[in-house]
This record gives sequence, C-alpha cells and structure tokens, in this order.
Amino acid sequence: MNKILFVDDEPNVIYALKRQLSKLTLDCECQGAFSAEEAIQLIEKSDFDTIILDIRMPGMDGIELLAHLKADARKKYIPIIMLTGCAERELKHKALELGAFDFVNKPADPHELAARIKGALRIKSYEDQLRDQNIILEQQLIQSQKMELMGLLANSVAHDLNNILAVISGNTELAAIKASGIKGVEANLDHARKSCDHGASLVQQILWLGRGADSECKLHDLRSVIDESLMLLTVLIPKTIDVTWSRPDSPCFSYIHQTQMIQVLMNLITNAIHAMRNGGTLTISISNGHAIENLWIQSQNPAPGPYYKIIVADTGAGIDPTIINHIFDSFYTTKPKGKGTGIGLSIVNRILTNLHGYVTVDSEINVGTSFSVYLPAVEDNPNEKLESEASIGSKDSNPVC
Repeated sequence: MNKILFVDDEPNVIYALKRQLSKLTLDCECQGAFSAEEAIQLIEKSDFDTIILDIRMPGMDGIELLAHLKADARKKYIPIIMLTGCAERELKHKALELGAFDFVNKPADPHELAARIKGALRIKSYEDQLRDQNIILEQQLIQSQKMELMGLLANSVAHDLNNILAVISGNTELAAIKASGIKGVEANLDHARKSCDHGASLVQQILWLGRGADSECKLHDLRSVIDESLMLLTVLIPKTIDVTWSRPDSPCFSYIHQTQMIQVLMNLITNAIHAMRNGGTLTISISNGHAIENLWIQSQNPAPGPYYKIIVADTGAGIDPTIINHIFDSFYTTKPKGKGTGIGLSIVNRILTNLHGYVTVDSEINVGTSFSVYLPAVEDNPNEKLESEASIGSKDSNPVC
C-alpha cells in the first residue's frame, strides 16, 4: 500500500483531507505532521510515496522543507505536491525551481487532490522501475567487463598450458620409444599421452570459448553441443555425482549460436551440480518431434513445432515453490553473498528467447529439479551443409566472427 504524508500546521486541514480522501477509496495509508520538523522525523523513520506539503507554515516553511528534502539523495525522488494560495505566484515559481511535482490551491478540492496524488504515484512507480533497471544495467555492464577480462586471462593461461602440454606430450612420446618392450611402462606412458591429448583438447575449447559467440545462427547437432559442454565440465563434476547422458542415435539439428548454447547448458549443469552437495544423479536427455504442451509456453504463442526438448535434471535439494517464479529474474540468487551473481538463469532465458526457444522448470523439495529447454527442430536436412561440426577448437571449428 502506498504511503502519503500530509504536512500542514493546521490539524483540521489534515483531518479533513484524510477523511475526504478515504471516502474516495484511494488505496493509501495516510499520516500527518503538524510542522516541518515533525515531518522530517517521520520521513527519516518511514518511506513515503508522496508528500502533500503546505507552502506557508511557521518556523521552517514548506519551501525550506522542500529544499531540505530535494537536497537529500535518499529522499529527493519523493514527489511533493504543494498546497498554496492562488496569489502566491512567486512562491510557486520558487517551488518549481526546487523540484515540486505539482500544486493544489487551498481550499483543496478532494477530487482534484486525489487525481493529482494518483498521477504522482503513477509517475513515481515508473521512475522507480527505471532506476531499478538502470542499476541492473550497470551491474550487467560491470559483469560483462569482468567476463571480458576473464576471457583475456583465460586465453593467456590457455596458451601457456598448451605449450607446457606440448612439451610433456613430446617427452612422453620419446620415453615411449625408449621404453618399448618394457612391461607395464608402455601402458603407463600411453595413459599419460592420452591425458595430455585430453588436456590439450580442453585448452583448445577454452581458447575457442574466449573468442566469443558466432555472429549468426548456424545449423548444429545438439548432441555434439552437449558432448562439448560435458567435456568442459568434467573436472567440476565430483565423483559422488553419476552422470546419465541418454544420447540419441540420430542427429538433432537446430539453428543456434554454438557458444551461447554451450553457455546455456553449462549454466544448467553447474546449477545441478551445486544442488547435489551430497551426491546424486545428473540426467541429460534429448527427445525430438515435440509439440509444446507446456501451458505457459503455449500462452506465449510459440511458432508451430516440432521442437527438440533437452532435459537437465538433478536429484538435489529442489527449489522452494515460493521463489521458483523469480529464478529467471536478473540478479536473483539464493546463494550466499559472493557465491553467486544471480545472472546465470536470466542469461539462459535471454539466450533461448533470442533462439526462439523456451525454458521451463519443475522442482520438488528434497526430490530434485528438472529444466526443460525447447529449441526449434530442423528435421531431415541432408542437403544442408553443416558448419563447425568438428570438435570445438579443432582447425575446422567456427571462424572468429
């Protein structure tokens, strides 16, 4: 409920205005102050959405109180409606210069005052939303700059690691030649060589991801995208978590930004891992030919199917039903301060929206959570030349756009 403060040195005026406004079913909580000093004390203790201020009062008058409030960074956005006399033109000009929102002449007509209060509350609501959005945009910009810096650092580290792995791999090859025929040693060196190859593959994927997303959507097999996402996250998945990836035998083609889709999957899989602190099962699957049955998505008037449905499910703690409708909001997080940014799922939602896809969630406390990602399916396209279907980071991978 909106809160309104009346400031007037005449108690009868405040009582009359509050009584008249209550008859007009104005959904507000009204309080009164009989001096500027009392008003300041009330404003410090409580947040008001609009202030109705008499321009002439003994001691600190309305103009001085207006100037005091507009000089306070925390209070300057409260719209202030001045109660004035018809002949007080100079005071009106002064009040406008200080930032008064509106004027009502005494004696105040309750219908006129109610209309001006509604206008002030409506504009304040819009301004509050804009300020909140600006804060979110500033935080997103800072986060984007941090991610850009992390990309540069990751590229630098990846290049150094690549050189180190090349030396290790080369020396392993030489050792294998010298150890030829020695029982047990060849197997150990072969294992070391394969580990170097796997490390080099991870380094190439980091380098590729650091280059940024494709400039346009291309046709990709979603199975390969999931393969690459799991490979990138292999080192983060603890041994207490079993991974079940039900990989279809047939390709699942969709037009996507490969980098962005990997980002979507990595966010969902990472959240699933964090939800299973005591271990559990991570299940990933794709089913094809889906018409969308989810009622919320149907309300968004989706394009006709078919759609691929990717499910990322965990057996973790589940999501509290009282907050589940907010998990895709920007900067909403239930993690402790410093442990989460609250932008992961909002980015997932934004990326999928840009790809004409959708994401939904089902969860049950102490049972687990299941995210369903819907992407438009491209079925039976043998003549479509696939680009960048080789492993990420190989010489045939996507060019830098």
